Amino acid sequence: MHVDMDAFFAAFETRNMPRLKGKPVIVGGDPRFRSVVSTCSYEAREFGVHSGMPIKKAKQLCPEAVIISGTLRGYVYTSALLQKIFSNYAPKVQPISVDEVVMDITGCFRIFGTVENLVTQMKAQIKKELDISCSVGIAPVRILAKMASGENKPDGLTIIDVDDYKKMFYPRPVDAIWGIGEATKKLLEKIGLYTVGDIAKKTEKELKAYFGKYGTFLYMVSQGRGVSKVHSFEERLDEKSMSHETTLTVDINDIDKIYSTLLWLSDKVSMRLRQGSFLARTISVKIRSSDFETITRDKTVSHPTDQCKLIFETAKKLLPRKYGPSVKVRLLGVKVSNLIENEENRQLSLLEDDVGEKMSASSEAIDSIRNRYGSSAIKLAGTKL
Repeated sequence: MHVDMDAFFAAFETRNMPRLKGKPVIVGGDPRFRSVVSTCSYEAREFGVHSGMPIKKAKQLCPEAVIISGTLRGYVYTSALLQKIFSNYAPKVQPISVDEVVMDITGCFRIFGTVENLVTQMKAQIKKELDISCSVGIAPVRILAKMASGENKPDGLTIIDVDDYKKMFYPRPVDAIWGIGEATKKLLEKIGLYTVGDIAKKTEKELKAYFGKYGTFLYMVSQGRGVSKVHSFEERLDEKSMSHETTLTVDINDIDKIYSTLLWLSDKVSMRLRQGSFLARTISVKIRSSDFETITRDKTVSHPTDQCKLIFETAKKLLPRKYGPSVKVRLLGVKVSNLIENEENRQLSLLEDDVGEKMSASSEAIDSIRNRYGSSAIKLAGTKL
């Protein structure tokens, strides 16, 4: 079962400010700056506003919209309350994000008589205690359940099996499959695949020839197959990657500002690595230009690291030379992946012992200060954010 809260951030704000009920509400940043829509009420969606849209464009489509910057602490707290409610209906609940979960309800529905009764009671408890609604999808595997939960929003329930999935989704465009964006859609259409059913006609070997490992994903989903196991919080999988990115308030071509932003992002990623006791083998950068061209570059380093300096220096070298001098930058991101668990003194093999020890000691001191006084208490020289 996939549970997706309906316009969660907007619903939270409307619940707390009843005067907003029935009005188009957009949760996002200040329209004077480069920011996007986090979510919006269904009233705003009627004007064509959607998540990820620039706030400026959303305001043009819906001039009467009420724009709210958001209440992150409130969202997180409400999400925690939701987790407690979900645990009343299934022993295994896996949070996917602050406003959605997957639940293994195998056998659980018998306690409530039917699946419909389980969902009805859960929805009623959420409405009573938190005054917000959710939409639910139920299917044999997780990705189908997620796709089903979007079928009857808001406050919907959709139950499908593999045959239902084929009838519903095979005639639809390829981007009806969750995870397929505009770029992948264009690639699929380029080889003559316009609908989900078109993909299903291809063999796994054929799809892998075009898309590599992603071809296996496309094949499995088109056949209505996929991962079904749900991991509870205690059983959660180890993190596979960590990343931070930022959309700049204005497009920049000043190389010093670009490097400064990369350093800031590298610092945030390296701190997360140390907090999680991970080392990274692969470092990636993501760059989006002012004309929305997006590229990624990555490098696997010889020694795994959790140090900002090494991550930054690698990211800096990965940045193509054209960005800055001739091409303005709109977005930058730094990602680390291919993670392994840290072991005491492993870091000393990165450099000469004295340098490695000093670097690690410096990072520990910075982490200690930030843990005590907040992340903004100390900043690296060279960062301007």
